Amino acid sequence: MPSSTDFVDADARTYALRITEVNSKEKVRNMDTMRLPSDVLESIFLRLSVSDVAKARVVCRQWKLLLCSHVFLTRYGDLNHENWVALFGESGLNEGRVLVLYNATLSTWHRVALNFLPAEFTDVIAAVDGLLCVAGQINGKNIMCVCNPITRAYKILPCLHEVPSLPVAVMVRSNHKGYQCTYYQLIVLRGDAVAVYSSTLSTWVEFNTGLPYRPRSPVVCSGVIYGLQNMGSPWKSSWRLVYAKLGEGCKEVWYPLYRSEWGEILDILRQPRLLEAKECLLLVGGLKHSVASNLCSTFVILKLDLTTLEWCEAARMPHAFYKHFDLNMDFKIFGGGSSVYFSSKVSPRLVACDFIDGKGVWHWVRDCPVNSYQKTFFCKGFPFEPRLDCNP
Repeated sequence: MPSSTDFVDADARTYALRITEVNSKEKVRNMDTMRLPSDVLESIFLRLSVSDVAKARVVCRQWKLLLCSHVFLTRYGDLNHENWVALFGESGLNEGRVLVLYNATLSTWHRVALNFLPAEFTDVIAAVDGLLCVAGQINGKNIMCVCNPITRAYKILPCLHEVPSLPVAVMVRSNHKGYQCTYYQLIVLRGDAVAVYSSTLSTWVEFNTGLPYRPRSPVVCSGVIYGLQNMGSPWKSSWRLVYAKLGEGCKEVWYPLYRSEWGEILDILRQPRLLEAKECLLLVGGLKHSVASNLCSTFVILKLDLTTLEWCEAARMPHAFYKHFDLNMDFKIFGGGSSVYFSSKVSPRLVACDFIDGKGVWHWVRDCPVNSYQKTFFCKGFPFEPRLDCNP
């Protein structure tokens, strides 16, 4: 039998991947790995991807106890700080019900099957950490579920009255210690009302917003939900920021967030999109030649410091990238945190802006697998963190 040192010094990742592929329980029992000390096994598994660790959990009872322990999950979380995004097509999940994940840190693509969900769930509408909210229809009723695509656990939420066919929603998790997720909230925006689902109570709480129209592009930052509201006409947009505190029962009304010195900064963007960054909001869209014009010169990313309430330009797309976009057609903007992604029907590649040391670095993201599942190149997505400890 090889010594413990031999296993640690060897290519642990390759070895661990090989043993997770063993299908016969009898073969597993006879492997020398079963007699390795727990600390050596942990050293091996800490080098695996989150999806490989999830597969290893079902190999044997010893591995499951180790890989589900709080100690392992905490250490695994401390070692993994990669940026991910979940992508899917314009019309929702593809026929193969495959979710595409992009690891922006390693520039690698991954596919995760969602075939464990009932077939009626077709549209990913929100995400937080390692959880996704997926909407669908059953018996003519619009319903939602929350799932962890890595552990393949899911929970169908109680029915909510008057849910639109494709809800606008945002998810938020509580403050958590280490790598242990405690609870989450799902906020669904509907017309002049908002519904909030709490995983601790497993119930919906509804309240009126006091707004004439449903806010768009909702994001949550530091316990506050922000959105964009169009106060203009069908011929001319006039945007404003609104917010509501996620307080007790989320029963507080929405308030406008505005300063006179901002001027018409919100209206200089075409199809603006609100994204969340650390202690800041990002406002992204096509930079119009003037407030009255719909013609754009490029994409621009504006940043609002929530402490000082001051705007600044964070990044502007270079012409070498922008020339591949046609703003007469739809485009999608998604991401948040340290990366913003741009997708267009006319380009098979994504454009990404990564913020490194406060500066925007632009580059192409090639070979997106989403394009192999649909006729157009259009895709959308959410920031996502594959995790083992998030339970729906």
